[in-house]
Amino acid sequence: MKVTQRTVTVALLGLLVVLTLLVLLSELITGTYTNQIISTAGGLVLIAALFYLYWRGWEPARYIVLMLITLLVALSPQEPFITQQASLTIFIPGALALILATPAWVAGTTIFVYVTLLIRAGGQGVYANPITFALCGIVIGSIILGRLITDTAQRAAEENAQNAEQQRQIAEAQARELSEANELMSTQLDQQAQLLDLVATLETPAVPLADGVLFAPIVGHIDTRRAQALTTRLLHEASAQRARLVVLDITGVTVIDTSVAKALLNTTRALQLLGCQVTVSGISASVAITLTQLGIQLQNVATARSPQEALAQHLGGVIAAPIDR
Repeated sequence: MKVTQRTVTVALLGLLVVLTLLVLLSELITGTYTNQIISTAGGLVLIAALFYLYWRGWEPARYIVLMLITLLVALSPQEPFITQQASLTIFIPGALALILATPAWVAGTTIFVYVTLLIRAGGQGVYANPITFALCGIVIGSIILGRLITDTAQRAAEENAQNAEQQRQIAEAQARELSEANELMSTQLDQQAQLLDLVATLETPAVPLADGVLFAPIVGHIDTRRAQALTTRLLHEASAQRARLVVLDITGVTVIDTSVAKALLNTTRALQLLGCQVTVSGISASVAITLTQLGIQLQNVATARSPQEALAQHLGGVIAAPIDR
């Protein structure tokens, strides 16, 4: 449980109520004078009322209690505790002020009690003795210094706690920002992966042309990366769909060189290893001339002028010409 000044003050005021009640009971039992019993009973009612008010949130109640006890300590002592013998009760207001109020109240209540007793003694007696004055000063000074050190340590602890809380909040905010950034990055990476898959699909499409026949149109320039992607996709689709024929249409390939020709040959050989027939369609005149000049022969690879012709060759039929209407 966290102990605060309010908790301690409530406990102290409650203790004063209990002690005053015990004094009243003692006086009733021992048959003390009626006037003293009435005074004690009145003090009990007053302290109890102030305790209740403070418990309900009225802060001035603790200062009123402190002033009443200071007056009681200053005015109640009788001889020999005025001129002949110093009483330790003079430190009670300062000790209570240490808990109920501030260091200024510690000094003020003690000085008030000391000066009041000195006045009551007519400026003579034990309280006029420099040694007594010095001892009181040492005790009260030690109490005040102790309170100041405690307050300083408490303020430092509160500041450290506030700094730690601020750092925790900053760390939590940074953690949230990092989490949001990671989520955003993850989303962007997923989108990029989807775009790359879409680009790869558009670069190397493989669509069913008929039962057991895959049609793979190739458009644009073919480099090493694209050739590898083309081979991988066609092998995957041919295996997944159990294709018996793959038609590679190169109508869209305008420029062909040795590397492109080798990539096409490697793709056809890999497909043939899966048991697929490969037909290359759409070879233009310029591409045919280039292949001839390069000395590249498409061995064991069927050719056709169009995908329709390749399909007709596979089915063993002839594609009918369109009917004019």
